[in-house]
Amino acid sequence: MTRIIRKTEELLSPLLSEITIHDIEFVKEGNEYFLRIYIDKEKGVRIEDCEFVSKLLEPLLDEHDFIEQSYILEVSSPGIDRKPKRQNLDKLGGI
Repeated sequence: MTRIIRKTEELLSPLLSEITIHDIEFVKEGNEYFLRIYIDKEKGVRIEDCEFVSKLLEPLLDEHDFIEQSYILEVSSPGIDRKPKRQNLDKLGGI
């Protein structure tokens, strides 16, 4: 699963400018897998920002096809209390 997170970050990070990646997780809940991208922005995340990142990432994920499982892609704001789970915070973020 770490490979999926790392590869997703490698694909997405270079394409973002005002939006930063707060966290990425790939989890199984019940019978379904979720690829969750949490984004942040200086003036706050709007639904249009989530939609932008989702539409940017979907074709890249399809093209590179490195996730074997069927999954649901979710892009959202981390919320006020969410702290990144990842240890290497310096690797997260946009350009």
